[in-house]
Amino acid sequence: MKAPDAATLERLIVDAMQADDWATVTDLEPRLDAVTQPKNPPPLVSAALWYAEQGLRIFPLQPRSKLPQKGSKGFKDATTDKWKIIGWWQKSPDSNVAIATGYLVDVIDFDGIVGVKSWSENLNMFNELTHLGHVSTPRPGGTHIYIPASPIRTNKAQLLPGVDVRAAGGYVCAPPSKTDIGTYTWRIPLNLEH
Repeated sequence: MKAPDAATLERLIVDAMQADDWATVTDLEPRLDAVTQPKNPPPLVSAALWYAEQGLRIFPLQPRSKLPQKGSKGFKDATTDKWKIIGWWQKSPDSNVAIATGYLVDVIDFDGIVGVKSWSENLNMFNELTHLGHVSTPRPGGTHIYIPASPIRTNKAQLLPGVDVRAAGGYVCAPPSKTDIGTYTWRIPLNLEH
């Protein structure tokens, strides 16, 4: 019997969330990660350069952290400049990668089970949004949904319980960044061609 593919597992997870069956969600998430995570994830600088080549503005975070490098200006330093990016990672090769939101992408940030439950109860709020990619965050049930940037969208904490929006003036930690509790991974790879 063939193992389920990523799309099937993703659908099963969403169905389990909508059914409030968190034991099944917890069981299926590692299986989805095993299917979608690369066996040898690219070095962080390679990921940073790839994002920049796509037109996304990036900047380094402290290793194993979601905080900007000490002494930096965070998202205000974000760039697509290849040589600046290489210089940052030469100084600190283990820096996590941040994508500044509000340029090509905004991100809906679901914080764990509370956020996913809010999302599943309010699907009509998100149905019209074009999904450019989905990221599994280290927090159990945590998800980032990448959507096209909008000049009228703003950063908003607690849009719904456990649901935040990252837009102009914000940022997200991007795959394959790691924290002490886990790794950011693409569940549905980024596709800016939508």
